[in-house]
Amino acid sequence: MTAAEISRVVIAPDAFKDSLTAEQASKAIAKGILNILPDAAVILCPLADGGEGTKTILNHTLEDDQVLIESAELIGMNVSEMNSKQVWQRGSSAMGEAILHAMDDGKRRFLIALGGSATNDAGLGMLMKLGLKAVDHDGLEVEPTLTGLLKLHQIDISNMDARLSQCSFTILADVMSPLCGKEGATRLYGPQKGLETSELGRVDHAIAGFSNMCSDAFDSDPSLKNGSGAAGGLAYALMLLGGEAISGADYAIHVSGLKDQLMGADWIVTGEGRSDAQTMKGKLPCRVALLAKESGIKAALLSGCIEKEAYPDLESCFELMMAAAPDLMSREAAMQQAEILLIQAASRLAERMCLKQNNVERIGL
Repeated sequence: MTAAEISRVVIAPDAFKDSLTAEQASKAIAKGILNILPDAAVILCPLADGGEGTKTILNHTLEDDQVLIESAELIGMNVSEMNSKQVWQRGSSAMGEAILHAMDDGKRRFLIALGGSATNDAGLGMLMKLGLKAVDHDGLEVEPTLTGLLKLHQIDISNMDARLSQCSFTILADVMSPLCGKEGATRLYGPQKGLETSELGRVDHAIAGFSNMCSDAFDSDPSLKNGSGAAGGLAYALMLLGGEAISGADYAIHVSGLKDQLMGADWIVTGEGRSDAQTMKGKLPCRVALLAKESGIKAALLSGCIEKEAYPDLESCFELMMAAAPDLMSREAAMQQAEILLIQAASRLAERMCLKQNNVERIGL
């Protein structure tokens, strides 16, 4: 088997959260692959799935009357106002404020990227900023946070901003979960935002109650729709405004022209900071792998780390998988050395790609 037999490799990762942008990750993977396949055509196609970095990847695709708002920039864990508070004090007001500013600028077509949020308030804060009145049992306005959601008794939408009826919202969701239940926003993603296991049922119940109020007020119940649970239920609130949730990964794949880039390719390499059970719920790597399968191209996963419990499911999507960080290395150390670790892992991956191309297996790579 010679390296020349692999002539074209497409590299299409997501961002490696908190360490490398999708563009930086693409370049590092390319460098590692070219160490082993110096004559191969390596095509860089950095992507996003609605999470961190989506704005950077997609801004150039927008039309003049469109605006893209990224929740990770406004209410993500890296935002100091979010990071400094417990999940109970976090809310989605900043999203509502961004929509108001965009409407003031004459924008009416919105792309809302919802991955990477730190909130779990089902969009209450955003809706309050846009004119929804929310009060407790004493008739006092609640806080636009998760704490406020738990105190909520009644809502009134009569003073919602009238301009919203002129707007369209395309929701780029990184996961396609419903609002409530065992597969919903709180039970699946609440713990990573700071909720204790013992608190999940109470919060899920409160969100279901909010949903019942909204069903009556808005004459709409999108709570069971795929994607309504994205961003702690923020997608649900946007659906109440007429929004439609689509896979952020599929949208980015489409506008990037990835399908055309795969023509004549031998392999595509994708990845993310951490691959786990959530990766199978609409995250970018598996959406890329699906396109590769449809195109007859071998797909490889190269992520910072790969949760061992997720291996059986992920193996159904990928010909090869590799984690860049050594098993015993701390997350902090791996993030500090992310670029060099990714280059080294990409070189090892390229060696395995050569073997796989020729149906040869070798232990120890």
